[in-house]
Amino acid sequence: MNVVQIPHVYRPSLGGVENYVYRLNRSLETRGYETATITTDVSLANTDSPLDPQADVAYCETDFTVFRNPFSLDLHRRVERSTADLYHLHNLEFFSTVEAVHALPADAPSVLTVHGFRPSPDSFLQRALTGLYHPVAAYVLNRVDRTVVLGATEKAALVDAFDVDPATVDVVPNGIHPAEFEVSHDRVTAFNRRYGLDPETPTILFVGRMVPLKRPHLLVDALVEYLPDRDLDAVVVGTGSGEYEQAVRERADDRVHFLANLPFDELKAAYHASDLFTQLSGAEGLPTVVLEAMHAELPVVATSVGALPDVLSHRENGWLLDAAPEVSDVAEAIRFYLDHPDERRRVGARNRELVYDRYDWSHVADGIVSTYERALD
Repeated sequence: MNVVQIPHVYRPSLGGVENYVYRLNRSLETRGYETATITTDVSLANTDSPLDPQADVAYCETDFTVFRNPFSLDLHRRVERSTADLYHLHNLEFFSTVEAVHALPADAPSVLTVHGFRPSPDSFLQRALTGLYHPVAAYVLNRVDRTVVLGATEKAALVDAFDVDPATVDVVPNGIHPAEFEVSHDRVTAFNRRYGLDPETPTILFVGRMVPLKRPHLLVDALVEYLPDRDLDAVVVGTGSGEYEQAVRERADDRVHFLANLPFDELKAAYHASDLFTQLSGAEGLPTVVLEAMHAELPVVATSVGALPDVLSHRENGWLLDAAPEVSDVAEAIRFYLDHPDERRRVGARNRELVYDRYDWSHVADGIVSTYERALD
């Protein structure tokens, strides 16, 4: 069977959706599926990416972008001309998904994965745009055969917002290949040495894009405003652009290390060199960076967004904050784990076990294949 994936971006771009679709393609191929990917050339924008453009991928010319959302007539034409057995679309809010739904061959089975659903955006502009987009999103959901969400919380929100038939919505969480994230002690030592980190000093890690939605400024502000005298390091891994990233860098003190475009081996080492992970985004699905951190035995300080409350229990797996926490709340959570290293280790061991039990990528692939089978019925 031939499956075409249609995300708005793909490797060599760095991000959760890109990794998800890449892993899914590889898993399907090992099961005898043929795969191809149609995406936009925004995927090629990060010329410093450690990854290369991928084979069997159509990087379609982008006509324009709106808030990092690429529109491509070339993508529409390619989908319209394609002849796959099944089409797998990714994310509800991107032009690529709307274009693909409109261009799908008649009666072509289709699946949509919603990688993160935010029913109540923060700003007035975002709420206004969401309201205007609502009928378009409803059209997309009505057009596809099956919808995949990453957690039960997200399913309930989607069904409530769009009156979707719950029987057509499958919950399939995100996952990782745990073995891929093992790393030797020597590599961790080399990472610490290269970036000037003392293994005896607690290290707090953030991995994500340097954009307002991901809110790395909350970590920086918590350290500078509420924990200025604590002996610690913070590592912020990610790239961004424009005034926001510059403002975050300027607010940080010399305990904060900004790293970008890390090779995979160094990213793995960053997890294992750290003691605590922060995920402070205003909207998410189930980010693999959280699962990667849990695999490395890190407690997670996270906002209660997307499917994260389905994965993390407060004080069992880390510290769950409000969806829009105060800087002082972030600082309180960080201070707790700095002050209680034994609890930090207990939570970390529990998190690693949970990843192996529930979030191994093989379980995800099984769930997606089951969704495909239902879409084809």
